[in-house]
Amino acid sequence: MVDRGLIFPFIDVIRECEVMKTYAKHVLDKLTLGVLDETKGTLENIQSRGATDRTSRWEISEKRPLRTIVSAGESQPDAKCKHHAWAVFSFVWEIRPLDEGVWKGRKHFVLDGKASTLISVMERHEDQDRCIARWTVDVGDHQSPGTHFHIQLNHFDAPPFPTTFDVPRFPAAAMSPFLAMESAISELFQDRWKKHSIADNKDTRNWRAIQRPRLERFLKWQASRIHPNIVGSPWSALKTAKPPVDMLVAELKA
Repeated sequence: MVDRGLIFPFIDVIRECEVMKTYAKHVLDKLTLGVLDETKGTLENIQSRGATDRTSRWEISEKRPLRTIVSAGESQPDAKCKHHAWAVFSFVWEIRPLDEGVWKGRKHFVLDGKASTLISVMERHEDQDRCIARWTVDVGDHQSPGTHFHIQLNHFDAPPFPTTFDVPRFPAAAMSPFLAMESAISELFQDRWKKHSIADNKDTRNWRAIQRPRLERFLKWQASRIHPNIVGSPWSALKTAKPPVDMLVAELKA
């Protein structure tokens, strides 16, 4: 019943919730940090009690999102941007705990439906908050067009990116909601985040321990799709490739 969705270890993603809270705390709005604890608790509840024959909705709701502090021009080096903006994060992943075959024990979950992280960048204009940029970071399924991991800009419901038009789908790395958030944070806080993210401390080591193995497996899989023995366009090979369900899972021990 696993089908063809991507599989994640619960322990890695639960840990990611914990580490995100400390790793990015200096740029996250303290009034919204609690949603990370709630998100972690929801995932733990799905692991212990979620149905294995249907999906559960794991999310940070658009109604109660996670936010950054204001970036005072920091989206350009030396804070030269004229915009004072902040990011707003939400996501929905439809997941199902696994307790079957080699995936016994509810230690893993499979993506089994929507898997989308929404990032909105806001600024204050004439006493009102307005959205100046918005995109989603999505994980496809075995039927989805475009690269399996992609970014879309069609959430404005107005030109130039109406919701009725699905392209362009920009290729992305294999991103969890939290890695998608870091990607946006690194854009909003250029100098500050660069200095923070390359420091050798407990938070960055913990973050690296989660993200490096995933990215290594993802890049190795991508490289395998353009092997010399594969015919046709290398780009088409990457665009149409669907990852093995266990791509992001360490080898199972007998």
